[in-house]
Formats: sequence, C-alpha cells, structure tokens
Amino acid sequence: MSVALCAKRPQSKVLPASRFRWQFCRWFGCFYVCAILLPGCAWVRNDDDILDSYGAGRYRPEGRSVEGSRKGTILEDLGLTKPPQKDLELAKEQFAEAEGLFDTAKQMERGEERAEAFRAASEMYLKAGANYRSSYLEQDALIGAAESLFFAEDFYQAEQLYARLLKEYERTRYLDHAESRLWYIADYWANIAKADPSPFYMVNFTNPKEPWNDTGGHSERILERLRMNNPTGDLGDDATMRLAMQHYENEDWEAAAATFAELRSIYPDSEHQFNAQFFELQALLASYQGPDYSEVPITDALARVKQIARQFPVKAQEKQAELKKAYGTLRYLQAERIWAKAEYRITRQENGSAIFYLDQIIDEFQDTPFAENAKQAKERLSGLPPDPPQHFKFLADWFGENQEDRPWMKDE
Repeated sequence: MSVALCAKRPQSKVLPASRFRWQFCRWFGCFYVCAILLPGCAWVRNDDDILDSYGAGRYRPEGRSVEGSRKGTILEDLGLTKPPQKDLELAKEQFAEAEGLFDTAKQMERGEERAEAFRAASEMYLKAGANYRSSYLEQDALIGAAESLFFAEDFYQAEQLYARLLKEYERTRYLDHAESRLWYIADYWANIAKADPSPFYMVNFTNPKEPWNDTGGHSERILERLRMNNPTGDLGDDATMRLAMQHYENEDWEAAAATFAELRSIYPDSEHQFNAQFFELQALLASYQGPDYSEVPITDALARVKQIARQFPVKAQEKQAELKKAYGTLRYLQAERIWAKAEYRITRQENGSAIFYLDQIIDEFQDTPFAENAKQAKERLSGLPPDPPQHFKFLADWFGENQEDRPWMKDE
C-alpha cells in the first residue's frame, strides 16, 4: 500500500469569519421569529390598552383597519414607525368645513362650477376622515366624499369611494344608500356600453362619468359585487336580474342562462321570477349548438316551458305565442337529435339500431317533419340484415357472434 493511500486527509477548519457569520445568522433568525410571534400573544400585548389609547378612549374603533392595528406590525412593535396621527378636533373642524362646502354646492346651478365645488367638498371630507381613521367620523366622511363626487358626476371616483366604505365598514348604516348609488352607476354604465360599445383598447382620459376602460365590464363588476356581498338585501334580486340581462344583451347565452337560473333558485319570491324564467328559456335555446353537442339546454328549456305554464298561468297566456313557438322548436330539436342517431346507424349498416330510433321518432314526434322521413327510411331498411357484414368471421367464431354465445356477458 502506498504512502499516499495510507495518509489521512487533512480536516478543513472553519475560519473565524465564517463562524461569526453563521452565529450572526442564527441569532438574527431567532430574533426575527420572536418579533413575528410575540406581538400577537395575549400575555405580551394587552388589546385593552390599544383600544383605550385610540382616540383618548372616547370612541371605540370600527372597521377592518382597526383589526389590523390591534395585531400590530413588526416595524411598529420595534418602534421604527409611528401609527397614523389621530386628531379628533382637527377632523371635526375639517368635517364641518366640508359640510359647508357641500351645502353651498347644492345651492349652485348645474355646471362645471358646481361640479368643482362638490369636488372641493369631497377633498375636505377625505382630509377629515384621514385625521380620525376607523371611527364613526370616517364613515360620515367617506359617504360625504362619495356623495359629493356623485353629484359632481365623477361616477368612477364616486364608485371607488362607495366600494371603500362598504369594504372598510361592512355593517355601516349607509349600506342601503351606498348600494342604491352603486346600482345607479352600474345601470348607467351598462346603458352606455349598450348604446356605444367600444373596443377594449379604447381608453377614456376625459370623461369623468365613465371608467378609464371597459365600461360594460365595470358595470358587471359592480352588479356581481352587489349580489355577492349582500344577497339578502333589497337589491340582491335586482342586481342579479340586471346582470343576467346584460349577459343576454351581449349574447353571452350560457352566462345569461346560468345567471337567470341563479335568480330563479335563490330568489323564489322575486318580482322578476316570470321574466327570469322566460328569458332563461330564450337563452337556453340560443345556447344550443346542435345534435353533435350536449342536449342539456334542450332538457332545461323544456322544464322551463312546463314550469312557466304551471307557475304563471295568467302571464303564460299573454306569452302564449312565444311559448308555443319555443315548445315547437324544442320538439323539432329533440327529433333532430334522434334522427342524427338513426342516420349514424344507417351509415354504419347497423339497421336494427337505426330502426329502433326511427320507431321512436314515428311514435313520439308525429308533429315534426322528421316523422315522415323516418317512415320512408324504415321502408328502405325493411328486409335488410340488422347488423353489418362480418369481415372478421374467425374472431366472431372464437369469441361468439351474439350474446347467447358469450356466457360471461349474461346476467347472473
């Protein structure tokens, strides 16, 4: 054995600098974990002290932002940043000034000068709310700022403030009023998109009444938020119906049918029930793509025809012509699907299966033109073998040509 093989490999030693860096990383990591975990522990933080210190203990904080402030942030816990300033007296002064600006703007004649006065009032409302966050005063300031921009017809910015109010204060007393304003804005944008549809690449830089892009899409976003955030509110069914009609007008048939179905099932007492079911029927008919695709739209549409006639007998009489036409169309489409199956079997020379489908058309769809075609096709198939010719006779002899020759396929 050579000396080189017997010699031990020298062990590498950790340099002092490397050891120092390793120890520093360990201690820094422990300190970082403690800084994250400890501030949330009840025995380290006293939430009552936080609540008492907020606003000099005069008002209990509200809204989502205060929930985040109760937990605190790492930088605030380390004393590196200061919480936002809370100045109640200044906020009250600014709010009173904003109220005065708002009242003055209401007395002015319609025009750009009046709009500028409302914008000035909105800015002052926002300043007042910023000086006393998460409080009753900020709620009043947000609704005041949103109302000012609404009357200034800056609908896009007003919509942003209404949404901010509802997001920050989910149980605000202004819920119904803010939702009614959002409904108006959504309906206004939907009508604009319908009257003057613009491509997606068109950007709005000058008109404050409209969003910067995709006016119809912004309308759908508001309606979707209204019906999702407050489904049991006064505007839940109205927002669902308006959204469904918007899909219907845009010829998005599947989305329209699905939204009408949601209104039908979620709001059974809604005043829109008849119209929702009637337009759902039309959307289902329009969404049907032919005999080579799913028959679900046909079956659902048939169910809607029967339910409309049973649930709304008076209104069904008013729409009798449209319902009869829809029912006749559905019968035709059903027969067409069966006729397509029969033709497929005839092409494959599976005459027995083809006759089965032809008989079904003759028996159940006498009121369609496919009944006469089925009779003629059945006459042509009479006398022909029920199955196509067997080109692999030896395989049929091995495995059995029919079910009687295949005992493993028989029911026990």
